[in-house]
Amino acid sequence: MKHLARILALITLPAPALADVPVIDKTNYAVAKQTAETTDKILDTNKNILTTVEDTLKAVTGDRGSTASPLKDLAVGNGFSVTSVPSFDSILKEGIPNFGSMSGDIAKAAGVFINGLQLVKSLSGKDNSGLASDKSYEQLVNTVLGVSALINGSKQAIETRRSAFEQAGTKIGTAEDIKGSIDQNTQLQVQSGLTLNEMIGVMNGAVTSLQAENQRRLTDISNTKKTLAYGE
Repeated sequence: MKHLARILALITLPAPALADVPVIDKTNYAVAKQTAETTDKILDTNKNILTTVEDTLKAVTGDRGSTASPLKDLAVGNGFSVTSVPSFDSILKEGIPNFGSMSGDIAKAAGVFINGLQLVKSLSGKDNSGLASDKSYEQLVNTVLGVSALINGSKQAIETRRSAFEQAGTKIGTAEDIKGSIDQNTQLQVQSGLTLNEMIGVMNGAVTSLQAENQRRLTDISNTKKTLAYGE
């Protein structure tokens, strides 16, 4: 009986608690896993965005001189430029043409032209004459010589620039990025502006020629008036 009572007592004792045993909640685990996966995707997306931003920044900033520099001499870098023509007032010094830094072949062509006219040095036949008619005549000769050089130089420049712009056209679309394309376009705009300025220079030469002709006519009118007044 004692043994039976002891066995029954052991059976009726409460079972010992199992401390610190982890319990897995399947629902919470699924939520945590999904959150982790979503976080990874967000991090990957942010990384891709950062890479895109860095690539974009590189494409629109920095030096692209090597891309645009081949276009910088389209207008006046090679060949004739209006700015090389000396002032018409000083193109003749003591009867000798002075073309300054102008190209030798252009200066030679203008010299041959003016010499072929076989003009007299002055209308009065005097050297260093201060007469208005002689001064007007000298100015007219200077203008004719300058315009001749301007015409020859401009003709040469037209051919040179056409070839240069045609070659530049082949480079369009070859830039590696946006910044390169922008710099190429900017350089083309600059060269177009310089070309337009050259055209303005040529037109200025034409206006100077008209001015010299008007000056000559004005001198003739004045001299005629003086002659008639003297006769009276």
